[in-house]
Amino acid sequence: MSGQEKGAGPVDLKSYLRVDTVLFSVVLLLAGVGLAVLLSASYLKAELYEDTPYYYLNSQALRLAIGAGLGFAAFMVPVRFWMWAAPAVGALTLGLLLLPFVPGFQYQAMGASRWIQIGGLSVQPSEFAKAGIVVYMAWSLANKGELARGFWYGFFTHTVVIAVFAGLIILERDLGGALVACVIMAGMIFASGLKWRYIALYAGLIAAASWQFVLSYGYRVARIRGWLDPWADPYGAGYVILHSFYAFANGGLFGLGPGEGLEKQFFIPEIHTDYIFAVVGEELGFAGVALVAGLFLAFALRGLFIAKAAPRLPHYYIAIGATLAVAVPAFINMAVALSIVPAKGLALPFFSHGGSSLVSCLVCTGLLLRVAADGWADQDREGPLPGARDSLPGAQAQASFSPPPPSASGPGVRP
Repeated sequence: MSGQEKGAGPVDLKSYLRVDTVLFSVVLLLAGVGLAVLLSASYLKAELYEDTPYYYLNSQALRLAIGAGLGFAAFMVPVRFWMWAAPAVGALTLGLLLLPFVPGFQYQAMGASRWIQIGGLSVQPSEFAKAGIVVYMAWSLANKGELARGFWYGFFTHTVVIAVFAGLIILERDLGGALVACVIMAGMIFASGLKWRYIALYAGLIAAASWQFVLSYGYRVARIRGWLDPWADPYGAGYVILHSFYAFANGGLFGLGPGEGLEKQFFIPEIHTDYIFAVVGEELGFAGVALVAGLFLAFALRGLFIAKAAPRLPHYYIAIGATLAVAVPAFINMAVALSIVPAKGLALPFFSHGGSSLVSCLVCTGLLLRVAADGWADQDREGPLPGARDSLPGAQAQASFSPPPPSASGPGVRP
């Protein structure tokens, strides 16, 4: 990064490296509690099938270290670079999503082709694609400025982008991942100030496409029926839902105690992944559920606060997208465990075993911390940029999110 930016004084290294302590503390708590819950959820399975009962914990700790390193790298890279590299990032993201269809990389599990095999590691491209989608969409929306609110440059152009990214994920038979990608992109477009009628049209298109995809596979229809009435098929489609209910019921107010859960004893299959929130409910009770949900809510609110204080248009969109990339799968996963929505096969960020989700979330956190640091750096240099921070959502009495005016978009972004 150059030592100076248009409209700002020299970059102070201390300000550039300043960390948002609220967001950082929330992520530390999520990662710490997540490791403790994962140990409890996976201990019995690892003791039975692996060399050590700490197998899944050790594996997750290694991935946490890798993710922390990549997150730090994302934090150190200036947003200016991401905007310069965004077209290439978008192309690489598309290439990554195509790898599951390339012979030699294909890796199928449970009937889905959403993973690739690299060396001895299985990687889920749709998880890593989230960070790439955030960067590409931020560049696209910032470049269009006010035009992003209209039909052709806003709705139509980005509908094509959504269709391409989400379509590839759907071809991998990953409806949950496609839904998350759609919500991230649609949320960023909504934050641009797109007209409400187009937002409603987006919602309708996403709902219609999701329903059609559900109907195209019989097992998904059975899953919906099991969700609507799990007692009708207690040993089939409703089995996991009912046992998740039992876990939360057993937990009561303060839980059975760490390590004392019953449903993890092979009643709920793969409980250390998609249904790990049931372990929280059973062992830590309502208090634990409220704590974990509260931490994710704090992450989301802090992310929106950082977006509100963003110094430039690209920063604003990156903050919105990075916040959604972590918060959306978290709330969907918790809703699935509580049977508020049908099962989607999504990991609970920082909790579920799996490196792809963990690394992706830490990279998005790094991007979010970069936006926060740049906001602090601008304040330390010359105060808020004229017409930028004060015009961001929430600075005025507005009913919905709207971005700063194009004049605040900063260097390298067309007004």
